[in-house]
Amino acid sequence: MYEELIARPDNGDGGHGSVEVYLEANVALVVLSDAPARNALSLSMWIRIAEVFDELRSEPGVRAVVIRGSGTAAFAAGANIAEFPENRLTASAATAYNDHLTRALRAVAAIEVPTIAMIRGFAVGGGCELSAACDLRIGSETAQIGIPIGRLGVILGLTETRLLTRHIGVNGLKRVLFSGRLFNAAESLQIGLLDEVVPDIELAAHIAVLLRTITGSSATTITAAKVVTDLAGALDDAAADRVQRLHVQAYDGDDLKEGVNAFLTKRRPIFTKAGA
Repeated sequence: MYEELIARPDNGDGGHGSVEVYLEANVALVVLSDAPARNALSLSMWIRIAEVFDELRSEPGVRAVVIRGSGTAAFAAGANIAEFPENRLTASAATAYNDHLTRALRAVAAIEVPTIAMIRGFAVGGGCELSAACDLRIGSETAQIGIPIGRLGVILGLTETRLLTRHIGVNGLKRVLFSGRLFNAAESLQIGLLDEVVPDIELAAHIAVLLRTITGSSATTITAAKVVTDLAGALDDAAADRVQRLHVQAYDGDDLKEGVNAFLTKRRPIFTKAGA
Protein backbone atom coordinates (compact mmCIF):
# COMPACT_ATOMS: atom_id res chain seq x y z
CA MET A 1 0.00 0.00 0.00
CA TYR A 2 2.60 2.58 1.08
CA GLU A 3 5.10 1.43 -1.53
CA GLU A 4 2.55 2.05 -4.29
CA LEU A 5 1.86 5.51 -2.89
CA ILE A 6 5.43 6.74 -2.66
CA ALA A 7 6.51 5.14 -5.95
CA ARG A 8 3.48 6.39 -7.90
CA PRO A 9 4.10 7.86 -11.37
CA ASP A 10 4.09 11.64 -11.57
CA ASN A 11 3.49 14.14 -14.33
CA GLY A 12 6.91 15.79 -14.05
CA ASP A 13 5.35 19.19 -14.82
CA GLY A 14 6.97 20.86 -17.80
CA GLY A 15 6.23 24.37 -16.50
CA HIS A 16 7.71 26.43 -13.68
CA GLY A 17 7.23 23.70 -11.12
CA SER A 18 4.52 22.56 -8.81
CA VAL A 19 4.15 20.78 -5.50
CA GLU A 20 1.79 17.82 -5.69
CA VAL A 21 0.18 16.20 -2.64
CA TYR A 22 -1.26 12.69 -2.42
CA LEU A 23 -2.89 11.36 0.75
CA GLU A 24 -3.61 7.69 1.30
CA ALA A 25 -3.88 5.39 4.33
CA ASN A 26 -2.74 8.08 6.80
CA VAL A 27 0.44 8.92 4.87
CA ALA A 28 0.96 12.06 2.77
CA LEU A 29 3.27 12.08 -0.24
CA VAL A 30 4.59 15.50 -1.30
CA VAL A 31 6.20 15.57 -4.76
CA LEU A 32 8.46 18.41 -5.92
CA SER A 33 7.59 18.48 -9.58
CA ASP A 34 9.65 20.09 -12.31
CA ALA A 35 11.61 17.20 -13.81
CA PRO A 36 13.03 19.17 -16.79
CA ALA A 37 14.73 21.52 -14.29
CA ARG A 38 15.70 18.67 -11.93
CA ASN A 39 12.97 19.91 -9.58
CA ALA A 40 14.70 23.22 -8.94
CA LEU A 41 12.67 25.11 -6.35
CA SER A 42 10.93 28.20 -7.70
CA LEU A 43 9.55 30.93 -5.45
CA SER A 44 6.03 29.67 -6.09
CA MET A 45 7.12 26.19 -4.99
CA TRP A 46 8.51 27.52 -1.70
CA ILE A 47 5.21 29.32 -1.11
CA ARG A 48 3.26 26.18 -1.92
CA ILE A 49 5.40 24.00 0.38
CA ALA A 50 4.49 26.26 3.32
CA GLU A 51 0.80 26.08 2.38
CA VAL A 52 0.90 22.28 2.00
CA PHE A 53 2.46 21.65 5.39
CA ASP A 54 0.17 24.13 7.12
CA GLU A 55 -2.74 22.21 5.60
CA LEU A 56 -1.29 18.84 6.61
CA ARG A 57 -0.88 20.02 10.20
CA SER A 58 -4.65 20.41 10.42
CA GLU A 59 -5.34 17.06 8.73
CA PRO A 60 -6.14 14.79 11.70
CA GLY A 61 -5.51 11.46 9.99
CA VAL A 62 -1.96 12.14 8.79
CA ARG A 63 0.63 10.01 10.59
CA ALA A 64 3.71 10.57 8.39
CA VAL A 65 4.85 12.61 5.38
CA VAL A 66 7.26 11.61 2.62
CA ILE A 67 8.84 14.25 0.35
CA ARG A 68 10.45 13.26 -2.93
CA GLY A 69 11.28 14.78 -6.28
CA SER A 70 9.62 14.05 -9.58
CA GLY A 71 11.48 11.45 -11.62
CA THR A 72 14.74 9.87 -10.51
CA ALA A 73 17.38 12.48 -11.40
CA ALA A 74 16.90 14.76 -8.41
CA PHE A 75 15.18 15.41 -5.11
CA ALA A 76 15.64 19.12 -5.81
CA ALA A 77 18.64 20.61 -7.58
CA GLY A 78 18.68 23.87 -5.64
CA ALA A 79 16.79 27.09 -6.17
CA ASN A 80 15.59 28.12 -9.61
CA ILE A 81 18.41 30.54 -10.42
CA ALA A 82 16.61 31.77 -13.55
CA GLU A 83 14.30 33.67 -11.16
CA PHE A 84 17.13 35.45 -9.32
CA PRO A 85 17.27 38.59 -11.53
CA GLU A 86 13.67 39.30 -10.61
CA ASN A 87 13.43 37.87 -7.11
CA ARG A 88 16.80 37.89 -5.39
CA LEU A 89 19.27 40.47 -6.70
CA THR A 90 18.59 43.27 -4.21
CA ALA A 91 18.52 43.21 -0.43
CA SER A 92 14.80 43.99 -0.29
CA ALA A 93 13.91 41.38 -2.93
CA ALA A 94 16.16 38.80 -1.27
CA THR A 95 14.55 39.49 2.11
CA ALA A 96 11.09 38.81 0.69
CA TYR A 97 12.32 35.66 -1.05
CA ASN A 98 14.08 34.41 2.07
CA ASP A 99 10.97 35.04 4.15
CA HIS A 100 9.06 32.59 1.94
CA LEU A 101 11.91 30.06 2.08
CA THR A 102 12.10 30.35 5.86
CA ARG A 103 8.34 29.98 6.22
CA ALA A 104 8.43 26.80 4.12
CA LEU A 105 11.28 25.21 6.07
CA ARG A 106 9.68 26.07 9.40
CA ALA A 107 6.35 24.63 8.26
CA VAL A 108 8.05 21.34 7.35
CA ALA A 109 9.95 21.22 10.64
CA ALA A 110 6.91 22.16 12.74
CA ILE A 111 4.53 19.39 11.72
CA GLU A 112 4.27 16.96 14.63
CA VAL A 113 4.43 13.74 12.61
CA PRO A 114 7.53 12.05 11.17
CA THR A 115 8.78 13.51 7.90
CA ILE A 116 11.02 11.56 5.53
CA ALA A 117 13.01 12.99 2.62
CA MET A 118 13.31 10.32 -0.08
CA ILE A 119 16.43 11.31 -2.00
CA ARG A 120 17.48 10.15 -5.43
CA GLY A 121 20.10 12.09 -7.36
CA PHE A 122 20.70 15.73 -6.56
CA ALA A 123 19.70 17.42 -3.31
CA VAL A 124 21.56 20.67 -3.76
CA GLY A 125 21.27 24.09 -2.14
CA GLY A 126 17.61 24.60 -1.28
CA GLY A 127 17.01 20.90 -1.88
CA CYS A 128 19.59 20.02 0.78
CA GLU A 129 18.08 22.61 3.12
CA LEU A 130 14.57 21.24 2.59
CA SER A 131 15.76 17.71 3.34
CA ALA A 132 17.36 19.01 6.55
CA ALA A 133 13.94 20.24 7.69
CA CYS A 134 12.77 16.62 7.62
CA ASP A 135 13.27 14.17 10.47
CA LEU A 136 14.96 11.53 8.33
CA ARG A 137 16.81 11.61 5.01
CA ILE A 138 16.85 8.21 3.27
CA GLY A 139 18.66 8.13 -0.04
CA SER A 140 19.71 5.80 -2.79
CA GLU A 141 23.29 5.26 -3.91
CA THR A 142 22.69 7.91 -6.61
CA ALA A 143 22.40 10.74 -4.08
CA GLN A 144 24.57 13.83 -4.56
CA ILE A 145 24.18 16.38 -1.78
CA GLY A 146 25.73 19.76 -1.09
CA ILE A 147 25.34 23.54 -0.84
CA PRO A 148 27.70 25.22 -3.35
CA ILE A 149 26.49 28.75 -2.59
CA GLY A 150 29.99 30.23 -2.82
CA ARG A 151 29.63 30.09 -6.60
CA LEU A 152 26.55 32.31 -6.42
CA GLY A 153 27.49 34.80 -3.71
CA VAL A 154 24.42 34.18 -1.54
CA ILE A 155 24.52 33.39 2.16
CA LEU A 156 22.84 30.73 4.26
CA GLY A 157 20.02 32.01 6.45
CA LEU A 158 19.72 31.32 10.16
CA THR A 159 16.83 28.87 9.79
CA GLU A 160 18.70 26.78 7.22
CA THR A 161 21.84 26.90 9.36
CA ARG A 162 19.97 25.75 12.46
CA LEU A 163 18.30 22.88 10.64
CA LEU A 164 21.54 21.67 9.08
CA THR A 165 23.65 21.93 12.23
CA ARG A 166 21.23 19.74 14.18
CA HIS A 167 22.16 16.93 11.77
CA ILE A 168 25.80 17.55 10.84
CA GLY A 169 27.08 19.93 13.51
CA VAL A 170 28.84 23.27 13.16
CA ASN A 171 32.07 21.91 11.73
CA GLY A 172 30.21 19.58 9.40
CA LEU A 173 28.30 22.51 7.95
CA LYS A 174 31.51 24.51 7.57
CA ARG A 175 32.98 21.60 5.64
CA VAL A 176 29.95 21.51 3.34
CA LEU A 177 29.96 25.26 2.76
CA PHE A 178 33.70 25.84 2.50
CA SER A 179 34.28 22.96 0.10
CA GLY A 180 31.35 23.87 -2.14
CA ARG A 181 31.32 20.29 -3.37
CA LEU A 182 28.66 17.65 -3.74
CA PHE A 183 28.99 14.66 -1.44
CA ASN A 184 28.12 11.22 -2.75
CA ALA A 185 25.81 8.87 -0.89
CA ALA A 186 28.51 7.19 1.20
CA GLU A 187 30.08 10.52 2.18
CA SER A 188 26.67 12.03 2.94
CA LEU A 189 25.89 9.10 5.23
CA GLN A 190 29.22 9.51 7.00
CA ILE A 191 28.76 13.21 7.81
CA GLY A 192 25.02 13.08 8.52
CA LEU A 193 23.47 14.56 5.38
CA LEU A 194 21.81 11.16 4.98
CA ASP A 195 20.57 8.82 7.71
CA GLU A 196 20.42 5.71 5.52
CA VAL A 197 21.54 4.64 2.06
CA VAL A 198 19.52 1.96 0.28
CA PRO A 199 19.93 0.46 -3.22
CA ASP A 200 17.77 2.48 -5.57
CA ILE A 201 15.61 -0.46 -6.55
CA GLU A 202 14.80 -1.08 -2.86
CA LEU A 203 14.26 2.53 -1.78
CA ALA A 204 10.45 2.70 -1.98
CA ALA A 205 10.00 -0.69 -0.31
CA HIS A 206 12.43 0.24 2.48
CA ILE A 207 10.57 3.46 3.27
CA ALA A 208 7.23 1.62 3.08
CA VAL A 209 8.39 -0.74 5.85
CA LEU A 210 9.27 2.25 8.03
CA LEU A 211 5.89 3.83 7.32
CA ARG A 212 4.08 0.66 8.37
CA THR A 213 6.00 0.68 11.64
CA ILE A 214 5.18 4.35 12.27
CA THR A 215 1.47 4.06 11.47
CA GLY A 216 1.18 0.83 13.45
CA SER A 217 2.60 2.48 16.56
CA SER A 218 0.91 4.65 19.16
CA ALA A 219 0.32 8.10 17.68
CA THR A 220 1.02 9.68 21.06
CA THR A 221 4.34 7.85 21.42
CA ILE A 222 5.49 8.81 17.91
CA THR A 223 4.47 12.46 18.37
CA ALA A 224 6.28 12.60 21.70
CA ALA A 225 9.36 10.94 20.18
CA LYS A 226 9.56 13.74 17.63
CA VAL A 227 8.57 16.67 19.81
CA VAL A 228 10.66 15.80 22.88
CA THR A 229 13.72 15.01 20.76
CA ASP A 230 13.43 18.30 18.88
CA LEU A 231 12.95 20.23 22.11
CA ALA A 232 15.67 18.52 24.11
CA GLY A 233 18.37 20.96 23.09
CA ALA A 234 16.44 24.07 24.09
CA LEU A 235 13.81 23.49 26.76
CA ASP A 236 12.26 26.85 27.63
CA ASP A 237 9.11 27.12 29.75
CA ALA A 238 6.74 26.76 26.79
CA ALA A 239 8.60 23.68 25.59
CA ALA A 240 8.59 22.16 29.05
CA ASP A 241 4.81 22.71 29.26
CA ARG A 242 4.39 20.96 25.90
CA VAL A 243 6.40 17.97 27.12
CA GLN A 244 4.29 17.81 30.29
CA ARG A 245 1.08 17.77 28.21
CA LEU A 246 2.46 14.87 26.18
CA HIS A 247 3.38 13.09 29.40
CA VAL A 248 -0.21 13.36 30.68
CA GLN A 249 -1.61 12.35 27.28
CA ALA A 250 0.54 9.23 27.22
CA TYR A 251 -0.13 8.04 30.76
CA ASP A 252 -3.80 9.00 30.98
CA GLY A 253 -4.63 7.83 27.46
CA ASP A 254 -5.69 4.45 26.14
CA ASP A 255 -2.57 3.64 24.12
CA LEU A 256 -0.42 2.69 27.12
CA LYS A 257 -3.11 0.39 28.51
CA GLU A 258 -3.58 -1.24 25.10
CA GLY A 259 0.18 -1.63 24.56
CA VAL A 260 0.75 -3.26 27.95
CA ASN A 261 -2.27 -5.55 27.58
CA ALA A 262 -1.18 -6.61 24.09
CA PHE A 263 2.33 -7.38 25.33
CA LEU A 264 1.05 -9.44 28.26
CA THR A 265 -1.43 -11.36 26.09
CA LYS A 266 1.09 -11.82 23.28
CA ARG A 267 -0.90 -10.10 20.54
CA ARG A 268 -0.41 -7.14 18.24
CA PRO A 269 -1.66 -3.87 19.78
CA ILE A 270 -4.57 -2.04 18.19
CA PHE A 271 -4.12 1.65 18.88
CA THR A 272 -7.08 3.95 18.43
CA LYS A 273 -5.17 6.31 16.12
CA ALA A 274 -3.05 3.72 14.29
CA GLY A 275 -3.11 3.71 10.49
CA ALA A 276 -3.73 0.92 8.08
